[in-house]
Formats: sequence, structure tokens, C-alpha cells
Amino acid sequence: MINFIGIGSAFNTQLGNTSAFIKKKDSLLLIDSGGTVFHRLRELNILEEIKKIYIIITHTHPDHVGSLGEVIFYSYYILEHKPTVFFPNGELMKSFLTSIGVSQEMYLLESSSKVGFADENLGEISVEFLPVSHVKTIPAYGFVMRQIEGVFYYSGDSNHIEDEIITRLKNGELDRIYQDTCGLDYEGNSHMSLRKLKETIHSDLRNQVYCMHLDQHIDPKEIVHQGFHVVK
Repeated sequence: MINFIGIGSAFNTQLGNTSAFIKKKDSLLLIDSGGTVFHRLRELNILEEIKKIYIIITHTHPDHVGSLGEVIFYSYYILEHKPTVFFPNGELMKSFLTSIGVSQEMYLLESSSKVGFADENLGEISVEFLPVSHVKTIPAYGFVMRQIEGVFYYSGDSNHIEDEIITRLKNGELDRIYQDTCGLDYEGNSHMSLRKLKETIHSDLRNQVYCMHLDQHIDPKEIVHQGFHVVK
């Protein structure tokens, strides 16, 4: 299982920017690094004595990369090692980081759609990035991660779940789904409404779906009532 630092949407600051992590001994894998994330990492002492940091980025909206520069700076200057950033659009990521003063010698960048690595603490991990439907202005990705504890799909910000992911869940190829879910429900929404999620996921599969990136308009009790989970 992954642990969450925050579970809120961009404007639901009370819940913090949605970000998750896996920490084992002195290795850390971080999923997204929005504006509130570095503060929470320091507040919770998650970065203490870390020797290896791997960062998966789903897209470049501020609530997902707002403190990415701080995490890289802290890793490079304080922890004295280069973190590895995973993002399929390498040119976009390099351009973004350069624009905020992060030079390329401070980090390693992996920009393949399918990546794999072995860490002495985290074990063998593979990540398969999949384009998702979010906004037209920037590319956005979900991903399937395979690790020793199992396989899961993480949507990032998305208003749709591809049939391929649903099929994998039905076939037992996925243990669980982490899905961007909101209360607002209107045509053209860049996030998935709870109504749409209910229409997409059959009741028999809802126990394997964990809702995240919650906006101010959704009631966590209603999520649970519909058979889904709320990430904690």
C-alpha cells in the first residue's frame, strides 16, 4: 500500500495537495510534489536520513509540481544526492525545472513510458505511464505500478478511466485503483465526478477503488456509502 501526504484537490487546501509515498529504510518513492508537499515532508520528518529519492510526476499543474524544486534542492544540497524524476515528457520537465532554477546536474530524469528500477529497500519496481484525459493545455498521465506488494493503477488527475484499466481490474491484473474523484458534476469537467465513477465501476469492483484528490463538494461518507474507499 502507498501512504498519502495529502488527498485534496487544488482548491481544497484543508486536505493538502494530493501526493503519496512509499518509504522503506533510507529509500523514498514520492508520487507528485504539489505546493504543500515539501512542507508536509519536512513536518512529518519523512526526508530524514533518506539516501535515495524517486519522484513520479503525473502532470505539471502547480498542485502536483509546486514544490518539486524544493524537494530536488533539499535532496541535492542537504541530503547530498540526486533524486530521480520519472515523467514521460522529458523536454517539458527539463524546461519546467530550468524555469524555476533547477539545473540538470541536480537530478536524474527518466522519460520513457515504461521504466523499471531496483532499489535495495524498495525492491523491484516497474512503472507504465498511460496518457489520461484531463486538460488540453498540458499532457497528463496515470500509471500502473508493479511492486512486491502488488499492482495498482494511479490516475493522477483524470476525468475518465480507460476500458483497458477496467478490464485489468476485472481480470485480476490490478489489485486496486486510486482515482481522482470530485463532487462537482458538469459537462467538460477535467476531474471525474462521483456520479461518473459509479457509472464506470460495477458494484462488485468498488471495494478495490480508492478515491483521492477530493474537492470541497464531495462527502466522504457518500463515497463509502457507494462502496468505494477514501484514501487516508
